[in-house]
Amino acid sequence: MKYVVLFLLFGVTLSNLSSEWDKFKRDYNKHYASTAEENERQQIFFENVNRIRSYQQTHSGATFAVEINHLTDRRIEELVSGSKIHFEPRPISLKSSNEVKNLPESLDWREKGVITPVIEQGELAVIQGPLVATEVVESLYAIYTNNLTEAEPDIFECIQKLGGICRKSDYPEIVNKCEPNACNPFTTFDEIKKLKEKDENTMLTWIQVSTLWVVMNAIGKGFGDYKGGIYDEPTCPKTDGNHAMQVVGYGVEGSKRYWLCKNSWDEH
Repeated sequence: MKYVVLFLLFGVTLSNLSSEWDKFKRDYNKHYASTAEENERQQIFFENVNRIRSYQQTHSGATFAVEINHLTDRRIEELVSGSKIHFEPRPISLKSSNEVKNLPESLDWREKGVITPVIEQGELAVIQGPLVATEVVESLYAIYTNNLTEAEPDIFECIQKLGGICRKSDYPEIVNKCEPNACNPFTTFDEIKKLKEKDENTMLTWIQVSTLWVVMNAIGKGFGDYKGGIYDEPTCPKTDGNHAMQVVGYGVEGSKRYWLCKNSWDEH
């Protein structure tokens, strides 16, 4: 009798996953190039859904929620940069100071109209670093001019050589090599500041006048399935970064402080 019960339970579970797969394809208008690709994506979807359900059951007190989204048929490794940036594991500075105490408790640059819409990086075939670097310069230009202009993401070395960014209309297509003579920047910059230590007080000071470029590791549990809340997951590695995002604000919920980050995995 045990074998029959187990078989029935397995059959019900598989049936539920198949129904969710069909719904997923309808909801996100998913189409695949071949039967083999669809079978592969279906298997990844099943694995991810089981992982999501398990996380929901075992982390009822988590500060963030996870759910099926348009990326559930993809592995997290497909969504992050292949290259890694290594960080030395140092303690994060959160010392109080008069300068930090005088800053506003929260800030959201989206409310100022200086943040461009979220895009799907995969469609652009670019890695996150140059995309985020472009977004930071776009926002800085908008902060100073009150004119939000979308630019064409370019490789970071080219942005540095240009000393600025070009409008989408001036840069006909995205290329994987620097072509500094392809356009004239509509805005330029003359300084790039980098943090050598994990100092969130300095970040709080800098973000008062500009959005920030940050690198984190996206392999932590639940990151690819994120729905909402404060992402605080101990499995997120602290020493290797493989995913860049634009920091567009900060705040506090209850007694928990957070950074507000703009991702590049579409608006879903």
